[in-house]
Amino acid sequence: MNKSCPTCSQTFEPEPGFYFGAMFISYAFNTTLFIAVWVLYSNLTEDFSILTLLAIMGISAVVFLPLFFRWSRAIWISIFVPFEKKSQSSGSKT
Repeated sequence: MNKSCPTCSQTFEPEPGFYFGAMFISYAFNTTLFIAVWVLYSNLTEDFSILTLLAIMGISAVVFLPLFFRWSRAIWISIFVPFEKKSQSSGSKT
């Protein structure tokens, strides 16, 4: 992860431990993923196996880990650091 934004120079870690709260957002993402996998698996198969379900959940958690990690950190910082779009001027006209 970059230390700061290349466009606006906003630091991505305002204080040590800032992203501790992002774990709760990641937890919500993973819970939603596990419930979705469970519902899909139980509706698509008649022979329900708990070991197969756990394997599918584990694989899906590993596959989605990079995505959920970035999303949860982005959501967490957006709660505390407002986005302000500045107009891009083309310079002074003479």
